[in-house]
Amino acid sequence: MDVPGILTRNVDDCVSILNVIAGHDPKDSTSLTRPYRKIRLPSAKKMSIKGLKIGIPIEYHCEHLSSEILDVWDNVANLLEENGAIVKEVSLPNTEYSIVCYSILNQCEVASNMARYDGIEFGFRANENSSTEKLYATTRSIGFNEVVRNRILTGNFFLLARNYEKYFNQALKVRRLISTDFDNVWDDVQLLLTPTTLSTAPLYSDFIKKTNRDQCAVQDYCTQPANMAGIPAVSIPIKLSTTGMPISLQLLGRNLSEPLLLAVAKFIENIVQFQHNPKYIKLS
Repeated sequence: MDVPGILTRNVDDCVSILNVIAGHDPKDSTSLTRPYRKIRLPSAKKMSIKGLKIGIPIEYHCEHLSSEILDVWDNVANLLEENGAIVKEVSLPNTEYSIVCYSILNQCEVASNMARYDGIEFGFRANENSSTEKLYATTRSIGFNEVVRNRILTGNFFLLARNYEKYFNQALKVRRLISTDFDNVWDDVQLLLTPTTLSTAPLYSDFIKKTNRDQCAVQDYCTQPANMAGIPAVSIPIKLSTTGMPISLQLLGRNLSEPLLLAVAKFIENIVQFQHNPKYIKLS
């Protein structure tokens, strides 16, 4: 789950950055050892998606999905079909458990990763000299915000010997089910098309009415399954909403399918011709 995300203005720029950062890192035990072949996308005019099989997961048509997002999702699916793609419904039955699974595994990972920030070797150091244990606690209390502190404490709780089997190990089993769902769906389709979020970006005044965890349960519903399954995904802006907020859709593919994934993303980008117009942005 601890992976870099590339944010660019267009797909070609995304490919340029990916070609720089991808590949084996001898100091990173999680990076692939196989040689990386640089991706070169064809021009949009020469690209064809005829015969490409694209899946629409029925589970993403869920309770909190806004009608505006649904309309954009349907429209792009129809555009792909009109250009020769084969669009069909597929099922990922364990998607609904992804957020719960993520809530446990992510916090365990945060607790592990943040353990290095103890005020000794690097980073912020609190002005505390009474004991080493007090230095650790004060450094993390001052140096991290409430969300990070809560994740550290909760993650350590899940990893306690008496809780390990009940929470962490069970979450790993659910993660395997989510990953298996994606493995099975690749027998029928090559890519998946889903919303990126269930609604447009909320106003800050609305956002703070819920806890960070509750917001993640809604805002990350569509994106977290990719993290659980360890597969690549790319989000493409499609159009502005009635309130001036961008609406995006997401493409997901099997492991190491980035050349196809990004080529289709570029194809969609070329069709929709998303134009960011600042005069439509509503800030309050």
